Amino acid sequence: MATYLNRSFAHIGVIILLLTTLITSAGDVSSAPQSTQQLIEIVIKDKKFFLESSVPIQIGQTIEIIVRNNDDVRHGFASPSLLGLLVSGEDEQIVTYGKGIEGFYVNAGKTLTIRINAERPGTMPFHCDLHEHMKGELYVLEIPTV
Repeated sequence: MATYLNRSFAHIGVIILLLTTLITSAGDVSSAPQSTQQLIEIVIKDKKFFLESSVPIQIGQTIEIIVRNNDDVRHGFASPSLLGLLVSGEDEQIVTYGKGIEGFYVNAGKTLTIRINAERPGTMPFHCDLHEHMKGELYVLEIPTV
């Protein structure tokens, strides 16, 4: 069953993914119980970003962002917020690791895995640098535990 978002927030534990394009739908947002893997899955379809699934995220731990390109054209996943972080990205052919990486390309029908550490609360706007209307924003929020 699909969950529909239109300029709204999808709560993901301490991360909220706000898709700021004219997105008309998104995949299921699951709030799974405690998991050792912090995973956010994003699907690109019809030249739009869609949230496929996620788990609660904790600051200071590695976050894995899976980007699946289900379109028949190449897309970018770029953010100036990545520049200051230690980032790794890999697909079926290339592994990239280090600081100073602003983004990646995802070929048609392929999957990209990005790993980052969210060191503090803040926003991470992202976009496709090949299709300027494709935008989204990742919010890392610090929520005190009770």
